[in-house]
Amino acid sequence: MSAYSSTADSALFSDAQVHDNEKSEQALRKEITASHHLIRNNPLLGIGARRFRASCIGGGAKPIFDTKLFSEDFNQAWKEWNLYCDFYGNTNFAGVQALSVVTMLLDGSGFIIRRRTLDPVPLQLQVVSPLSHASELEKQGKGSYVRGGILYSKNGKVKKYAFYKLPRDHPEFDEESVNWLPASDVIHIRDVLHAGQSSAQPWITSGADFAKQYKDNQTIELKSRMKRNAQKVYALKESSPSQHNNGAPGTNAPKEKLVVRAGDVTVLNGVKDIKTASPPEIAGNYQEHNNQVLRMIAGILGITFEMLTGDLTQVNYSSIRAGMINHRRFIGQLRDVVLIPAFNRIIGWFIEAYQLKTAQELPGYFENPYQYLDPTWIWPEWEEIDPLKAAKALVLEIQNDITSMEEVSNGRGKTLDQHLDGIKRSRDASESRGLTPNEAPTESNDERTNADDTASASSGSGDGQ
Repeated sequence: MSAYSSTADSALFSDAQVHDNEKSEQALRKEITASHHLIRNNPLLGIGARRFRASCIGGGAKPIFDTKLFSEDFNQAWKEWNLYCDFYGNTNFAGVQALSVVTMLLDGSGFIIRRRTLDPVPLQLQVVSPLSHASELEKQGKGSYVRGGILYSKNGKVKKYAFYKLPRDHPEFDEESVNWLPASDVIHIRDVLHAGQSSAQPWITSGADFAKQYKDNQTIELKSRMKRNAQKVYALKESSPSQHNNGAPGTNAPKEKLVVRAGDVTVLNGVKDIKTASPPEIAGNYQEHNNQVLRMIAGILGITFEMLTGDLTQVNYSSIRAGMINHRRFIGQLRDVVLIPAFNRIIGWFIEAYQLKTAQELPGYFENPYQYLDPTWIWPEWEEIDPLKAAKALVLEIQNDITSMEEVSNGRGKTLDQHLDGIKRSRDASESRGLTPNEAPTESNDERTNADDTASASSGSGDGQ
């Protein structure tokens, strides 16, 4: 016990304070505002956020409903609802997914709110920033209590969320004027790192110092090069003595100034050649320092250096494969732990609205809804780094029953039925035109050696010079 006490009293924790939720929420609100400022004014962070969104969401995740549980009418209603599910009317379900992820990236967390409407399926989704959440509301009580704008029951379970009725920049905004929404109508998306966490820091602002440092480096170097370009030095040819000795015999000619400066131009007299001084090259460690800053920014955003910059000059097959595997493992965990549970709740909202509108009850849904709330989600396909090698490995896995055609189809963004129907249509179209598909295997040597990686790295480095 004494060891813990001495550690807590050390200089390492000199700035540690007892948690003050109100001050923490005020600081978080300022940090979210700063995050919005950064994304507007720093193109590097804007590019990083968009590429993370493209990698994580792409064209959007699609659920595959079990045909034994869901009818064809239900599937059709879901497809149509995807077109008008956005409360703001700007996008479709894939766009709502993308907006939710970017909101979590910029603001640390985000809310998806259920809105009841008069549409064919009376449901729409509203993505809301934490800035609209009345997170500074606090109220103690013997039973339920309010902390961070959230009403908790006595056992700590979330009951309601408080949201401001008007935006903060509205002239009639009042911090006490809030709407309390039941927890069943709110999905709180955030990356939870510890138990009891109710909010999260924006991902963007944690890389703000590095982003500003990179921008300042560019500005300083640009000004330095402009200054060196302006300081051109001109040298004039040496003049003959007769041109300067126009006085009486025996008198000395006035001495000419060796250096004459006019603004940023320096004139040297008495030199035979005319030359222009070129500015020096960029300092030796400038580029490497910038690359290190960019790597830090990419790491904070959860993407690779190559994804952030588009610079592939220093990679080979092995390094880019290792980097992409690590990035995809991070994205996969975020999908499984944060996004899929949120999307499954949206399916629950849709089922309730569908049953309310059509009066078609799903058997046993109200007794045990969870059998309906765990579909297979198909994410957009990730392109292989070496398609030929991956295809051959996939053939071996299928032949040895390591994987199935259904898993392969799902991994490529299709259902097994869609995949097989597509093959059948292609074959029928070929036969109707008298074409014979070429089914002969193509031999190729796809063996990769260490020499390939070395050659790739050498050629990449050469291209970048």
